[in-house]
Amino acid sequence: MERENRRPTQRKSGREKRRGGVAGKIFFCLFTLLLIGVLTCGMIAGIFMKYAETNIMPVVQVNAEDYTMNLSSIVYYHDDQMAANDGWVEYQTIHGTENRIWVDIDEMPDALWQAVVAIEDQRFFQHNGVDWKRTGGAVLNMFIGMRNTFGGSTITQQVLKNMTEDNAGTVNRKVREIFRALEFEKNYTKAQILELYLNTIYLGQGCYGVQTAAQFYFGKDVSELSVAECASLIAITNNPSLYGPMYDITYTREDGTTVTPRELNKQRQTNILNKMCDADDEGIVGPATLEEMGSDSSTWSPYLTKEEAEAAKAEVLHFTDGTTSADDIAAAAAGGIKINNWFVDQVIWDVSKDLANKMEITEKEARILINNSGYRIYTTMDLRIQEIAESVYEDRSNLDLTSRDGQPIRSGITIIDPYTGNVVATVGDLGEKEGNLLTSYAMDKRQPGSSIKPLTTYAPAIDSGKVTPATTFDDYPVQLLNDNPWPKNSPNKYRGWTSVRTGIQHSINTIAVQTLQAVGVADAYAFATENLNLSLVPDDMGLSPLGMGGLTYGLNTREMAAAYASFANMGIYNSPRTYLRVEDANGNVILENEGESHAAMKETTAYLMNEMLKNAVNAGTGTSAKFSGMTIAGKTGTTSDNYDRYFVGYTPYYVAAVWTGYKYNAKISYSGNPAITLWKKVMQQVHEGLENKDFQKPSSGLETIKVCADSGLLCTDACHADLRGDRVITMTVAKGTGPTESCTMHVFRDYCTEGKCLATATCPMETVTQVGVLDYVREDYGPSIVAEDSAYTIQKMEQAIGLQPTIAEDGSEIYPDIVGCPVHVGGFVDPDLPTVEPDDPNYIPPSPGGEEPETPTQPVEPPPTAPTEPEVPTEPEDPSGGFGGIDWSIG
Repeated sequence: MERENRRPTQRKSGREKRRGGVAGKIFFCLFTLLLIGVLTCGMIAGIFMKYAETNIMPVVQVNAEDYTMNLSSIVYYHDDQMAANDGWVEYQTIHGTENRIWVDIDEMPDALWQAVVAIEDQRFFQHNGVDWKRTGGAVLNMFIGMRNTFGGSTITQQVLKNMTEDNAGTVNRKVREIFRALEFEKNYTKAQILELYLNTIYLGQGCYGVQTAAQFYFGKDVSELSVAECASLIAITNNPSLYGPMYDITYTREDGTTVTPRELNKQRQTNILNKMCDADDEGIVGPATLEEMGSDSSTWSPYLTKEEAEAAKAEVLHFTDGTTSADDIAAAAAGGIKINNWFVDQVIWDVSKDLANKMEITEKEARILINNSGYRIYTTMDLRIQEIAESVYEDRSNLDLTSRDGQPIRSGITIIDPYTGNVVATVGDLGEKEGNLLTSYAMDKRQPGSSIKPLTTYAPAIDSGKVTPATTFDDYPVQLLNDNPWPKNSPNKYRGWTSVRTGIQHSINTIAVQTLQAVGVADAYAFATENLNLSLVPDDMGLSPLGMGGLTYGLNTREMAAAYASFANMGIYNSPRTYLRVEDANGNVILENEGESHAAMKETTAYLMNEMLKNAVNAGTGTSAKFSGMTIAGKTGTTSDNYDRYFVGYTPYYVAAVWTGYKYNAKISYSGNPAITLWKKVMQQVHEGLENKDFQKPSSGLETIKVCADSGLLCTDACHADLRGDRVITMTVAKGTGPTESCTMHVFRDYCTEGKCLATATCPMETVTQVGVLDYVREDYGPSIVAEDSAYTIQKMEQAIGLQPTIAEDGSEIYPDIVGCPVHVGGFVDPDLPTVEPDDPNYIPPSPGGEEPETPTQPVEPPPTAPTEPEVPTEPEDPSGGFGGIDWSIG
């Protein structure tokens, strides 16, 4: 019975088993995909939060007060003759580049802000800074329409963009803007945001903000605008060049019909008025007044009735004739100064940069602060000197040059007090200044040419003790570069053995290059960049850039003047500054510009540089800079093809650096150095009435030595007996840096006074005397490259009488027709050969004694007029790994 009552177990079919297995797999796959999705979303969210934390949140906070205090900043200069206010005198209020006159929203007609909301952001009073519906639509449009345009900006977002000028067309900027808008609306009311918007929008014709626009377009205060005029102004914002009613142009549509901006403005004005009365039943409603902005939105209605809108459409608009520009309107509101002088411009640039660094904002944002925050800026400007410089530079007849392609000559000047680093004057271009914050050629980096040599070659070499003013180098090409002798001088002549002092005096390239080799390129570069703060780049670390001035980017006149000021200031470098401090409207110090000061070189180095650079002005390339009654030192600079002309000149009172050239490289055709012309016209007036004095001399550390003018070493009897005359010169050097070895370059040789040549066995005893000649052999670069002292070398003198052959260009040996003394074998005497007139046929070399001349007598008399700096021939390309540089200095 038990077996009969027991039911047999039913087995599942194979199909049922398969169904269960498939369902489980599907569930597992779905669960896995869901888990992956959740984890992926979590990862993306984490990445975004990290991105927001590091890239968005640090710049989310924007304080409107920093941009909208509507207090003009004031520029002050110091007058030592004024007792009041510690000598500080108000110079001007700052007028920004944007012609904006701030006006509070309660002084605006309600129709003005209502028109903005109706056309720009209809849900402005409902959202919290971001209209997510419009933003979502814009994102969708970006992906579906495949266009990198975002749109969807609310009034709040536009305000932030206008204030910060953060308007890059990137997703990053849009995300940043959204976060900023959400944060911004937590701190500011809708009325405040509308006030910001209406004061920062651009309305065409140079008008920023509704007050300037109301006066420009309608000739009335914004508070007096009618509803029709309000709608017309707001119509401009979408595209000022298209909807600006004062633009006198005509557009042609695709169908061939034409339309003017004034007609388009009227069409858009009509559209705005329709929205203000909700003519299309879009549900556009809002508060009727400012006071109702916080009221229950259920009580709101359209901004206008249909009758009011129709009346506004029918109103005839009366525009001004536009003769009073937005510039004039804003300048009158700012106190009458329309265009800043060049110094004020530079102060704005400098303060903007320092404010941006301190507040971690952009320089554009910093300039907005300067224009609106009521800062008091205490500058270093010397008004008398600034006005002198401006008057010279405004008068183009002072340097009336035009390039072959029609460019007017350009120039910039910076004048510095060497003892403080204070910039006392600066001008950025020639001619009348026509705007604010223009390109300043005083701050534009340009090629300095040879004016850089004292900073990058001679000062570091002398400071290292490896070179003194008495050190000599062979004024002759150093080597072949691309099969051409390098470097070349201009004019293309070579003196032979020449002192550093003379090398600076005549701006000799070969001497500069060898001086640089003596100190070392790396050490010279470090000296220039670290000690003198010159903005060189690593690519400038070469013989040509540092030795002759062919820099990668060039230098501006301010850094050049500041570096040269170290010479006048006993070796102390002061960083240049245009302002001392900036205070807020309450007198709190915002920026303190104490400047930086350090010893750039030894006092003895500065003194020796002063002496040599005085010599360059008194008897060298800078002679045209001299004016009576003042000690002047300085150095000229000229680049290849005569594209740039520089002069940095200084006195015991001021340092001034001047660049001249064209905006785009073009040859300067001018007799003399145009930079010196402007420098002298300015500085001669600056120094009127100032007592002449010399640069300060160190109380110790200097010594006077007597050396051979050719070798730079201690003199021997042969140096005194040189065929050209006594070669002993007296030089001042830093103590302990003078030579300790005697000259080995001069040797005695018998000389025939009648044959004017080295004596031979045929010369009678009574015609023979002993003279000092140069025992030196240099590389032969052909007949066009000859050193002036070659005629006094043993090699050349032996070649003259056939004791050595002359090597022709083809390598063959050439001997003269007459071998030996030309007189005592019946030949002729070459009048160009060196001669000497001994007092005694039995010559005994003289002993040193008496007062030797400071510089040796040269075989060629100097020209009677001041030398100029002629153009340098085109140089061979400088190969990489060789000497670098792009410019060949010739002055």
